[in-house]
Amino acid sequence: MNVYYVKVKLSRESERVTIKRTVLFLSSILSLSLLLACNNQQNSEISMENELATTNVFPELPASDPTGTGGILSQFPESDISESISIDSVNYTPFVRAKTYTEQGTLLMVSNGREELGHLIVSSVMGVEGDRTFHSNYSIVYRQDNQDKVLLNLPALLYIQPSDKLLSFDKISFKEADVYLLTPQYQTGHGLECYAVAINKMSGDAFSLKFIRKGYVFEKLVYSEKQIPFNQNERLVVHPAVGAGTPEEDTKEIHYKLDLANRQFIAE
Repeated sequence: MNVYYVKVKLSRESERVTIKRTVLFLSSILSLSLLLACNNQQNSEISMENELATTNVFPELPASDPTGTGGILSQFPESDISESISIDSVNYTPFVRAKTYTEQGTLLMVSNGREELGHLIVSSVMGVEGDRTFHSNYSIVYRQDNQDKVLLNLPALLYIQPSDKLLSFDKISFKEADVYLLTPQYQTGHGLECYAVAINKMSGDAFSLKFIRKGYVFEKLVYSEKQIPFNQNERLVVHPAVGAGTPEEDTKEIHYKLDLANRQFIAE
């Protein structure tokens, strides 16, 4: 009788152990399933976030122009001639608009991001009807040995040319450096604006130049449409833009001394 009771007790104890193991095993499987499900959901969410990050949710599309000057609305600040421009197309690929080969490299003006290409719908002092218009965030770049160095940024630059022909830099050689002037706009009726960069003849280093006159610092130089600046006795000679009402003292040619160490031209 006692032996039977012991056997029954052992049998029931064994059953309880088996049940506990079964429950633990099923619990482990359930936990693993939940973990895998969470991971899959998390991976799915991450994948979706990455997809959204690489997708332009709000693509830039041509917008209607309320002024009636064309089918595309400009994304740049308005200028004095905005109403005289009809935008024909928008370019998002970096495009070279000016190019000049130097002794050791190449000078370029390149568009950055959105570039609006259009034409003048009416003539003005800036150009004649049908002239091409270019509007973008441009950069003047020096390319040497397949390496690009940005010398000067020209944000929201708008300029007009008779055609889409590639522009060039005007070279003016000095003893210590070669100076290159870029004049994007071909006429204004009062004077042209140019940007200057220099390439040191000794080191080969390229950089932009500023202009110092009457205590003011300028990133661009204004000169007469009749005469491009030139080197005379190691001085940059500039014929100023002259219009009605210009003081006589401002009609005289200006001589700038090249201060290469400080990367500037100083009016004398």
